[in-house]
Amino acid sequence: MMYIEIDDLVGNAFIPYLQQTGKRTLSLKKINEFATNVVNYLNEKDENACLRLSRNRTNNFFYENSNLFKLDEDGEEKKVVLADEITDSYLIKRFSGYLSLSVLLAFRNTENTKILFEE
Repeated sequence: MMYIEIDDLVGNAFIPYLQQTGKRTLSLKKINEFATNVVNYLNEKDENACLRLSRNRTNNFFYENSNLFKLDEDGEEKKVVLADEITDSYLIKRFSGYLSLSVLLAFRNTENTKILFEE
């Protein structure tokens, strides 16, 4: 069983998003939809995958990575804001280097990432 956690999701959602748009704010809703796409993709490839998300894990992630990401809870929609000095190269080194090839391919699959770019 493969477990995909909040750090896997946020870090790897921002890589293609930052590369293609240059934007540093991404809604938590879009990240969750991306997560669903990734898990479905892996399960279709006969990889046993599931999400391990909880409020506690999410809070810990933003606390431990406060130099990289900020959770903006102003307004109706929660958004994740990437720090100005963080590059896509840094995100790749930090959040992709330890992933299995099948998970990495799922995170980079254009069908899975297109949800991040929809308005």
